[in-house]
Amino acid sequence: MKKFISFLSRIFILLTALELTSCGYGAFELFNHGDFVDERADQMKELYQGRVGPTFASLSGTYTFVIFTDPHYGSKRSENIDEDEFLEWMDGLPADQSPKFCICLGDIAERGERKEFLKYCDFVEKIESRGIPVLNIVGNHDLFNSGWDDFSDLCFPYTSFYRFKSSAFSYYALDTGSGSLGPKQFKKLKSAMQSDPRPKIVFTHYPIYGSGMYGLSYYCLQNEEESTRVITLFEKEGVTDVYAGHVHHHQSKELGDYTERCFDTLFNQEWALVTVNEATGKTSTKTIRK
Repeated sequence: MKKFISFLSRIFILLTALELTSCGYGAFELFNHGDFVDERADQMKELYQGRVGPTFASLSGTYTFVIFTDPHYGSKRSENIDEDEFLEWMDGLPADQSPKFCICLGDIAERGERKEFLKYCDFVEKIESRGIPVLNIVGNHDLFNSGWDDFSDLCFPYTSFYRFKSSAFSYYALDTGSGSLGPKQFKKLKSAMQSDPRPKIVFTHYPIYGSGMYGLSYYCLQNEEESTRVITLFEKEGVTDVYAGHVHHHQSKELGDYTERCFDTLFNQEWALVTVNEATGKTSTKTIRK
């Protein structure tokens, strides 16, 4: 039965690949996701603040941040994004819940084209005009048609593997745009986490958990052995939450002492408000669906 399911999965991926290639996604990038992850994520960047707003180190007490994912600007589906509704929701939050930052979990662009990233940048500019910085991680669609060049030029913090620290928490953003962390990134991530005693929050495009959660391995890290190593690392090193996109639906999975949460897309008008309590080291996540 498993072999049959695996066979069907391969047929599905092949047919999808043929369709996407014919739609101008770029054959090389479709199968290789553009530049390799070892080249993109050979170093972990330390961030101290966003393009606007206070330094991350000044975040303390109880505060919130916003997660959204997979807007796919340039696709027909992205026409459903109601930016005004998102901004009105954010403006309507009580003062003590006003987010300190937003983060997009990838697949900003549909085909990795510059005009798609620029359209997203217009949306980001509206958010940042409110003094709320927007961070980004790379998704697989962002790498099509050599889109990495434009992602790294236009999407803050202009890199794919980084960390920032509040008063008590550490936040890690991973490059899983190729469906893998790759050996270099994993080694540096492991070293950084092992020397970091703080509670940790992780952002990733591809979910970490294996295919048992989503049925097809396409929807998680492509190497189950790598996935197991990452899950084990997170459990040992004090990760409290993992936030992921890519799957285009809402789902969560308890993995030891932490939870992996996946969100539906911005074009389906879903995002999340996360509340962080630095005194207790606890978080709570509220899904917003408009």
